[in-house]
Parts: sequence; structure tokens; C-alpha cells
Amino acid sequence: MVRLSSKTHKSAREVALNYLSRRALTHYELETRLMEKGYESLEVHEVLEKMEELGYLNDQELALTVSKNRLKRYSRRRVLRDLQNRGLVPQVVEQALRLTYSSDAEFQQCLTLAKRWWVEEGKRWDQKIHQDRTKKSLPRELLLQQKVARKLVQRGYPSDMVKNALFQIQTINNGGDGTVDPSV
Repeated sequence: MVRLSSKTHKSAREVALNYLSRRALTHYELETRLMEKGYESLEVHEVLEKMEELGYLNDQELALTVSKNRLKRYSRRRVLRDLQNRGLVPQVVEQALRLTYSSDAEFQQCLTLAKRWWVEEGKRWDQKIHQDRTKKSLPRELLLQQKVARKLVQRGYPSDMVKNALFQIQTINNGGDGTVDPSV
């Protein structure tokens, strides 16, 4: 490995270890950061190989970990986009998502989030209306649908899945007392 002559410059290996000690990075992310620091491509390539050899750099493991960690909060589509943005190859991304996400589980997660947010937004709406009864606003159901749908779409859930989740909530509401139990 080639070391830079000045004491003020760290070796590419030291910089790589410093980056990896803070956060897991993909091969692409670490390579990009080292190249931006001005290291020669040969030195960067050697460091990347060494980091992989030591187990500090593993794109497959990182993709699976990220996918599992985001399972309860984000849709498959959103995680796919996030992993692609981190420079992971499509085969690695698809393998991680295949092991983590199923369409039934994703819909159930979408429905769970929709129910929870429906209750939260309903409470906000009730407080707002209670505070200012003279102010005109959208009907409660329509406002809740819009807010919950917006949040779910921002999390990457497909619009047809969001519509189905909201339809189930409305079905529950129309058959019940107008409240949604978020634990259902």
C-alpha cells in the first residue's frame, strides 16, 4: 500500500477505517468518498479489497440489514430506491428484498400504519375543531383520508395498496362506532 509522504495526510486505509467506524457503507459509497479525498485509484482499489477481506465491507449483509431495519416503517419500493441510491447492484438489492418483504406482510404493515395515523390525525382534527368551531374545514373523513394517504405514499407504498388500506379502514368505521382500533 502506498502511503502519502506528509504526516498531515492519512493513508487511504486509515480514512476508510475512520468512515467505516462511524457507519456501514457500501463498496460504492466508500470508493466514492476515497476518490473524492484525492487518493489514487490503485490505492483505493487495494483498500477496498482489504476492507472486504477483513469483513468490514459487505454489500450483501448491508442490504439485508437495511432492508430488515426499514421493514416496519417503509415500503418495499422505498427501500429499493434507498438501496439503489447507495450504489448497490440490482442482484444484491433484489435478494435482500426477496428475503425481507412479502406482498402480504407489506400490505399488513401499510394497513397498520394507516390505522395508527388515522387515529392520530383524527385526534388532531377533533382538537382543532374543538378549539375553533367557526372555522370551515373539509369533512373529517375526507381530511383523514388525504393526510393518511399522503403519509403512506411518502413512505413509498403504491397507491393501489394505500387505497385498499383506506377502504378497509372505512369499512371498519362504517360497521363500527367510527373509531379505529390501531391494534387490529
